[in-house]
Amino acid sequence: MVIDTGPVRRLVLTLVAAMAVVSGCTSGSSSDAEPSPSASTEPAISLASLDIDWPRATDTLEVGKPPAAPKGFDDGTVATMADILTTWARATTIDQDVWRSATPVDEVAAALPAKVGTTLRDQVTGAVSPRLAVANVFAEEATVIGAPQVTTAWKISTQTDDVGKQYVLLELQTRAAYEVRLGEGAPTRVIGMLRVHGLSAYADTTDDFGVTGGWQEFGASDCALALDDDLIPDTELDETVKGLKTFVQVGNGEKLSMPTLPVEEQVDSEYLQRCRNSAT
Repeated sequence: MVIDTGPVRRLVLTLVAAMAVVSGCTSGSSSDAEPSPSASTEPAISLASLDIDWPRATDTLEVGKPPAAPKGFDDGTVATMADILTTWARATTIDQDVWRSATPVDEVAAALPAKVGTTLRDQVTGAVSPRLAVANVFAEEATVIGAPQVTTAWKISTQTDDVGKQYVLLELQTRAAYEVRLGEGAPTRVIGMLRVHGLSAYADTTDDFGVTGGWQEFGASDCALALDDDLIPDTELDETVKGLKTFVQVGNGEKLSMPTLPVEEQVDSEYLQRCRNSAT
């Protein structure tokens, strides 16, 4: 059974659609009369400068107590879903092998129950950004400094399918802040990732869960997401800081939420083509 939940909200898209939510595309062109400053003179953006004091996530991802099952649904089933979501979120967010993987869906799927892993694989097939659709993956030249600082939020709701049957949807959001550097001696930058992991179940479901999820980045180069399918810091510092402030606001909150973003700025085939046109 795969429950097609549709968009959980405007910006958290199901992986069936496999669309990344990003903040805009930068061509990367520059004027010859105004060369880019050297690494030594560029201002740094750090976790400290953004007042991010969230817990460090090394081997363990602290997620807090999951919500109780709604009336009519089994506590044990929801607890099982919460355990799977925690494992899934750990793999996508803090597993360093996954950060550098050419095929992160293999590592993530291997950490999950077989049916959930198979569903995830099926849903990312044909995605514009198949690696980022499943995990926080960094470009080879981007060095992640230390462990990310992460907060999380749970959400549970009941939904109704197309034939009027009710099911429960449990979601776990990670808000991960990574301090990164492009080369030795380069200034630090911060990339923020919001990622939602969701499982859904009917009242009589035991292990055949529906799978849904979505993600949004802050501080990363937008067209690199579409063209290279990995995370690298953006060079537009004013826009980076503005976006990261929004990210921090979400990360400091207790509720699962995603910032509003125009549909035209979501990474789909048209967005990918615009990035390709800008790069030629």
